[in-house]
Amino acid sequence: FLIYDSERFLYKDVIAKAAQVGNALISEGIKKGDRVAICMQNNPEFIFAYMGIVGIGAVCVPLNSWWVPEEIIYAIKHCDAKILFGDQKRLKGLETLKDVKKIITSYTPDDNFISFSDFIKDHSSEWPDIKINRDDHASIYYTSGSTGKPKGVLSSQRGIISSMFSWAFISTALSERESRLGKDSTPLASSESCILLCVPLFHATGSHVAFLMSILVGRKVVMMKKWDAGEAIRLIHDEKITDITGVPTQTWELLNHPDKDKYDLTSLKTLGGGGGPRPAEHVKLLDDNFEGRPGIGYGLTETNALGTLASGDEYISNPTSAGRVVPPLTEIKIIDNDWNCLTEGEIGEIAIKSQSNMIGYWRNDEATNECMNDDGWFRSGDMGKFEGPFLFIVDRIKDMVIRGGENIACPEVENAIYQHSEVLEACVFGIPDERLGEILCTAIFLKKDSSLNKETLIKFLSEKLAAFKIPAIIEFSSTNLPLVASGKFDKPALRQEFISKY
Repeated sequence: FLIYDSERFLYKDVIAKAAQVGNALISEGIKKGDRVAICMQNNPEFIFAYMGIVGIGAVCVPLNSWWVPEEIIYAIKHCDAKILFGDQKRLKGLETLKDVKKIITSYTPDDNFISFSDFIKDHSSEWPDIKINRDDHASIYYTSGSTGKPKGVLSSQRGIISSMFSWAFISTALSERESRLGKDSTPLASSESCILLCVPLFHATGSHVAFLMSILVGRKVVMMKKWDAGEAIRLIHDEKITDITGVPTQTWELLNHPDKDKYDLTSLKTLGGGGGPRPAEHVKLLDDNFEGRPGIGYGLTETNALGTLASGDEYISNPTSAGRVVPPLTEIKIIDNDWNCLTEGEIGEIAIKSQSNMIGYWRNDEATNECMNDDGWFRSGDMGKFEGPFLFIVDRIKDMVIRGGENIACPEVENAIYQHSEVLEACVFGIPDERLGEILCTAIFLKKDSSLNKETLIKFLSEKLAAFKIPAIIEFSSTNLPLVASGKFDKPALRQEFISKY
């Protein structure tokens, strides 16, 4: 089932370890519905912990391991987590969390914390008899909100499992189609497959598409602790990897790596992507240079990554499309501000309804009611249109930048910049970037006689924001920033100005 560096785990090994985690949690007083957090770099104990938590009916809360301590503390207090599994880097700086038991992964030992191996070692590898219902709470994933503070996306057991079965269904359907066309008919995800888990497990792409989907179909998982294109190429060759799914940047880096032709990469069957679109020219280049076919998926944390899928010849012919709605139980429509359905070709907001939709935002009814209606539809915040069966995403309503698959809320970054006493005006936005999809920029107008420079501001922000949220391009304006009629900063004009410069 699982390969990590020199370690190899069978399915039965992983299930036994997960049961030990579950029994250890019960001995600590964890009950159904209690929240247990994980915040660490990818390693096998992340998977053992995840399975152990949800396997006893507790709620797994995977936290962004790129966050700074202030952000981690906010989320743990917000969800009221009772236990935190972490690594050395993530646990440092959390000394103020007195009521949270901290378990450190065996991969980064530290005598100041209870080690993962010690935490589970005396506990049974037989699963406890706990009745778990389909609508019980299963997970809370935090997503950057357009208003700044991360929101906790609460999902049910049914919601997560429904995504797995939907993907298995479309995998079988696509395999049947290929078979009828006289092509290789191996299902995209099967026990004959091997996937490279090359994105963080705190993302739905990593946890759902790579990890959990593999359990359903019996697929081998090769886990990377962090992305490195050269190491990925070696692993594809050594482990005969058939599937890779990550942000579009990753397959682009494989294509352009200087060592690509030194290894046999013919085992690759799918070059998946999500978290943002691929440039159309990249789609063709990937298809021309790999035996595997490129694909793209569209979904959100709030839909447990379920939405649309584009693959094979359809994706090559429609490279700017997000693909078809994933059958059999997902519905997508384009709506106006009043939830009215628009006709084909009209641009509006993308709304999604499926068994996989979240229950709502944890302890945030106001935000939930803004994006969900009584019929189970979720407003995505993305603008799009249908052309035939294909969905095209044209813009975002939310003030969000997607950098290498990471959602960055511009107001959150602006708020951090404004905490510096010498800043008078700050506007944060994204501009296109070939490698990352978008990069973050900010235009700043300083108070009179300020001597603030980029280096000082970056150091200031590094104590408040994760590194990926710090703008790559910082420009100080000699005049007030431009405004639109409503009095807001003219982001479109600033964005065009930065595009022309950078």
